[in-house]
Amino acid sequence: MTYLIIIRKFQPSDFPWVIDIERKVFNEHDPYLYMQFYENYPETFIVAQINGFIVGYVAGFQAAQGVGRIFSLAIHPLYQRRRIGSSLLNEIIHLFKEMHLNEIILEVRWGNIRAKKFYERHGFFQYDIAEKYYSDAENARLMKLPLS
Repeated sequence: MTYLIIIRKFQPSDFPWVIDIERKVFNEHDPYLYMQFYENYPETFIVAQINGFIVGYVAGFQAAQGVGRIFSLAIHPLYQRRRIGSSLLNEIIHLFKEMHLNEIILEVRWGNIRAKKFYERHGFFQYDIAEKYYSDAENARLMKLPLS
């Protein structure tokens, strides 16, 4: 099956789609947090669209001088393993490079080996552990990608 993936900036009309994906994949964040992301970081809130449907998103921001942070990246379960996540990740890496940032950081649930391997395939490496990071007290792998 052939389909065209459109990678573009988040728009307010995407909000219900992003919330649906977040709930299906993570169910961790207050939905209104994503509207705050749009209001505060519109340039680094990106969606993937196929046939008019939002099937994934990545939300990031400049966390400190020279440091970009990926807050969340999720793909609707029916669209996973189709390189959509890679397309979104590559786009935000490109945007962070254009912002002249030196590195990107993110965190991954300790038990989410699939996500860990996904980020490692894109050059990220684990540099630390955040103990009891998540609301259920699961640890997080702190991962980093140098951009220079």
